[in-house]
Amino acid sequence: MIRILSISLFLFFVACNSSKNDSAIEDQSKSKDATSNLALDDKKILIDGKEDLFTAANSLTYTHNDGSYEEALAFLDDKKNIVKVVEKFTNGITGNSGTRTFYLENNKKFMSVERFLDNEKAKGAFRERISYYDKNGSPISTKERLTQFEENIEKEEFKGAKPYDCSMETAEQVLNNKGVFATTFQGFIENGDMTYLLVGGPGKTGFASALAIQFVDDQINYLRKNETTAIGKPLTVEFERMRDQKNMEFQLLINAKMD
Repeated sequence: MIRILSISLFLFFVACNSSKNDSAIEDQSKSKDATSNLALDDKKILIDGKEDLFTAANSLTYTHNDGSYEEALAFLDDKKNIVKVVEKFTNGITGNSGTRTFYLENNKKFMSVERFLDNEKAKGAFRERISYYDKNGSPISTKERLTQFEENIEKEEFKGAKPYDCSMETAEQVLNNKGVFATTFQGFIENGDMTYLLVGGPGKTGFASALAIQFVDDQINYLRKNETTAIGKPLTVEFERMRDQKNMEFQLLINAKMD
């Protein structure tokens, strides 16, 4: 068992070594201003060190027909303030994939750490980009490093880059089930002996998430009998993340309720 999370939970936001022949890597900024913000680094280290003490809130895992993938995990302190958000993503169009981690204070991000395979702008190199933000959440400095292979990223030195604002918008939508990540009823899927409830955003742009049905209750019976007319209706779902005998993770439906 991983954990239980009610989708109705509304999380409040105020809103080898690098190849010498690879032009994408050589084109990094030559600026020597790669100095870290030590004060903000210390805040990040403090949050990371207390991670086990925080409440963790998982989103659903979402996929799209174009191959995109999204999920997010928020960490809340004892006052229910969000202090850290981890977004895992794959962009089916650009081929970029990795993580974006945001650190927050007073509901504003003060630091973001991106680690991802950059097919869009770096010919498949692995990029790590760290941005620091002021008290209003505006970027004040950014540093980054590139390498051909992820396992060698720690060997590379950071180089200064133009201040970059890493957006939290997608992570917020995933956690709050908004926009293309809304949990509207999208039908059922049969796979062997298992039946899955499919939820997600409406239309071609919507992402979808499948939850394995263990118990058939009145709500599931109603959706089965009225599947066509119920498509697109908002649902609130509760689920657990589980692992099967092959150690594959899946989402088990605990409860579904039409809003």
